[in-house]
Amino acid sequence: MDREKLRLLLRQQPFQPFRVHLTDGRTYDVQLPDMHILGEKYIAIGFPEPNVPDPAVDHSEIVFLSMISHVELLPTTAESAASAGS
Repeated sequence: MDREKLRLLLRQQPFQPFRVHLTDGRTYDVQLPDMHILGEKYIAIGFPEPNVPDPAVDHSEIVFLSMISHVELLPTTAESAASAGS
């Protein structure tokens, strides 16, 4: 996966949630733009605390960019739109 494409997806305004598809069949949803760290060869995908109005990262998953087969745009949710405005 191209790092620049992920960078643009994470920074777009308004934020559009997306799903990361890995070559081994796993998927990860990126719902909030500020919970992730994009490195040169990986992305640390952060998962928010459940059932919290203003969540922090509960845990994360390190995914090497070479393992990403493609990304899929997801419908915008009220939560992700509100987070993008802050």
